[in-house]
Amino acid sequence: MDDNLPPTGNVALHLARMAAEHPEQVAIHAPLQRVATHGSTPHRAITFRELNADVDAIAHGLTAAAITRGTRVAMMVPPSPDFFALTFALLKVGAIPVMIDPGMGLTNLGRCLAEAEPEAFMGIAPAHLARRLLGWGHKTLRTTVNVGSWRFFCHFSLAELRRQGHNRGPFPMATCRDDEPAAILFTSGSTGVAKGVVYTHGIFAAQVEMLKQTYGIVPGEVDLCTFPLFALFGPALGMTCVIPDMNPSRPARLNPHQAAAQLRQFGVTNLFGSPAVIRRLGELTDPAPFARLKRVISAGAAASPAALERLAQLLPDGVEIFTPYGATEALPVTNIGSRVILGETRTCTEQGAGVCVGRPVGGVEVRVIRICDEAIAEWDDALLVPPGQIGELVVRGPIVTREYYHRPEATARAKIRDPQTGTVLHRMGDVGYIDEQGRLWFCGRKSHRVVTPAGTLFTDQVEPIFNTVPGVSRTALVGVTRAGVTYPVVCVECHDRANRPRSQHRLWVSELLRVRLPALARQFERTRQITTFLHYPGSFPVDVRHNAKIFREKLAVWADRQLGPRWQPSTPAEVTTGPAEVTTGV
Repeated sequence: MDDNLPPTGNVALHLARMAAEHPEQVAIHAPLQRVATHGSTPHRAITFRELNADVDAIAHGLTAAAITRGTRVAMMVPPSPDFFALTFALLKVGAIPVMIDPGMGLTNLGRCLAEAEPEAFMGIAPAHLARRLLGWGHKTLRTTVNVGSWRFFCHFSLAELRRQGHNRGPFPMATCRDDEPAAILFTSGSTGVAKGVVYTHGIFAAQVEMLKQTYGIVPGEVDLCTFPLFALFGPALGMTCVIPDMNPSRPARLNPHQAAAQLRQFGVTNLFGSPAVIRRLGELTDPAPFARLKRVISAGAAASPAALERLAQLLPDGVEIFTPYGATEALPVTNIGSRVILGETRTCTEQGAGVCVGRPVGGVEVRVIRICDEAIAEWDDALLVPPGQIGELVVRGPIVTREYYHRPEATARAKIRDPQTGTVLHRMGDVGYIDEQGRLWFCGRKSHRVVTPAGTLFTDQVEPIFNTVPGVSRTALVGVTRAGVTYPVVCVECHDRANRPRSQHRLWVSELLRVRLPALARQFERTRQITTFLHYPGSFPVDVRHNAKIFREKLAVWADRQLGPRWQPSTPAEVTTGPAEVTTGV
């Protein structure tokens, strides 16, 4: 830590400030039962004054339990008033919450916990049961807290911590510095093993300010946030948070009618959701629940133009769906609205230009460097590619994280130090280019590029072309290697066969793979060399956090197995189809 940095305060100061300035404003609306799809549902209303007082009581209890400044605390608590209160209490004492998405699976959870080396573990009873059975953190844990009214074989219950801090008044908040760790947030692991991203109080403060300036969010707004980590920004931005009735690890299973009921009941003005949530909400037909919305924000992956269009038709005039680009390591980076996407860039995307993700937000700089897989220790302008050329995206700004926790090799591969300024640039792991208007175009993940003898193909320049075909839900470009040569293969996920009999659906899929998709591929320079299409049974494997990032690594293994060891296209123009491509899962 640099002792010359001035203290900037604690990110939890935002909550204390709201409690002082707007004490009776509701901070959280939490459903007391399953949310009804029609009419109102009873919710527990917690004001900013009540939330801040609860946070103070828990913070006193935490220090009595020896959870203090610098203590790493693994949290496995579902979205609830306790989730908000515990997180802000940990921030107030200067402890470091470790956030891991429980949907990533037990094995990956264990790996993340072992890497984070938590000294304390807070969770609901099922989480503690899994911890005990699977031995999570047994080498480093010294304090356990059950989030409930009884201990459940833990050192403390949350009820006990509250009782210990009851009537002790305001907690003397830890004054933190810009570079002091505030939290460790694990990535979704969509392109490998999840990594713990170290957030500092300065980064959180910069994010709050950027979100406020970029989207014009003001205190008093009402937020329905379907992503728990983003929900924590609500109190910091002065918004009332409505907790949705959903499994946050399975956003694609959101019941849109329940969400609509909460939108209407509380007059929600801000809605944040992954592309899966945008898609589900677009299934609604009544615009009335969206009447009070000022904006919709979707992040995690690119939402399809078709999904944006369906939801946009339900929104009030002038209200847009914003799709900021970024990552756990740097967010937000750029911003763009549905008006520009649907009115201008969509056509370019569907013709192979990539996905336009807008212009950089204030204070963020995006550069494009030559594509390479090796670590880059220091920044040099010689790394830059000419304007308009596709390269790897690199970001500089106050929202850029500096390291992964206990992952020096991953840090070295993802971070570039600028010796002249001392700042750190983050390699996004994505490829793209900047157009003549200064807009960033996303072309895909660097690790997903398919390098063939005829040239390099990028997923988000190829897949949108085929996604326009009626009946096609999604496509995924992968590479299959034979005799040292990599060939492009497109995996195809189809819509449900609706009312078509099984035999007719098989014929339709056969025609799609053998005729329609190859014919479309020949129309565009970027896809002309693609001749192999495979029908994937069911839905593509996707990340658990947003249900939107396709696991192309898994699809590549599947495609390789389906084609068999002897497969190899004889000429670039050949349309390679086999029994597995037509019949699997049909």
